[in-house]
Amino acid sequence: MSGAAIDKRSSRRRVLAFVALWIAISAAALLAPGCYGRNCEGGFETYGPDAGQGFMVDENRWASGPMDGTWLWFPRQRYYIFDVRAFGGRAPTAIFPYISGTPEPTKNGGNYAPAAGNLAEIFSAGPNRFDIKNDSCSDYYLYVVVDLPPLPPEAPAGDAGADAGIADASVEEDAAADAGDAEAGP
Repeated sequence: MSGAAIDKRSSRRRVLAFVALWIAISAAALLAPGCYGRNCEGGFETYGPDAGQGFMVDENRWASGPMDGTWLWFPRQRYYIFDVRAFGGRAPTAIFPYISGTPEPTKNGGNYAPAAGNLAEIFSAGPNRFDIKNDSCSDYYLYVVVDLPPLPPEAPAGDAGADAGIADASVEEDAAADAGDAEAGP
């Protein structure tokens, strides 16, 4: 066989190998999961108003559940609306979301990290509520800690009307009676 025929065959093999590699990479890219099409659609979920959905750690801190328990399922594009009446009408001063790839990250060597960026976007923080969205195409588990401002001090029971600027009606009646007695004379 001549050298030209060997070079031609070798060249064909290289081209065939390149085409096969290109087809394999293209097929892998098309079949691999990603954030395209309808495979990355999320949903809305409300959390907090039902019994057992979070708890007050102390007077000014709320947690979505026990840290050493099962965390909230936080799949791709999930939007959580946290409606927490235990806040007592207060708006959060700080919201700390954490994510993990396992439902119980503090057990069996799991791990977790503070969520940042589009892994846990925070919206609509206000009295008794806040929202968190997983704006990625990856599935996680979520744990949230919320700091709240102190509750306003309560007014003492005897001074409640005076503090609110409400006049005592009995005082006005007594003053009118005294004025009437003064006009009548002795």
